[in-house]
Amino acid sequence: MTQSNWRQIMPTAEAYWMNRVLYDIHHVDSHLQRYKADPDAYMAEVPLAAAMKAAIRDNDIGAMYLAGVNPLLLRAHCLGLRISEATFVASLRAVVHDSTGEASHG
Repeated sequence: MTQSNWRQIMPTAEAYWMNRVLYDIHHVDSHLQRYKADPDAYMAEVPLAAAMKAAIRDNDIGAMYLAGVNPLLLRAHCLGLRISEATFVASLRAVVHDSTGEASHG
């Protein structure tokens, strides 16, 4: 089995849009301020399911990772919103257990 830090070989359209939102929030002038002011309004026109928008809004790192979001964009998101490294790592560790309960290292 090839190990990877990616959840998907080919990202889905949903993963693309989640990645795009996170990229824009932290790399396009004024987007972070708009997002912080009203995350739901900021994402209103983004073609994502409500659950995926909620994962972004609620900073559900584990759910975003499982949906295929780039781990580097997740880390940048946490840094930009001042989410601690301990919270970031704990969120990822909580979702990388395989069916046997063993931690998966990839």
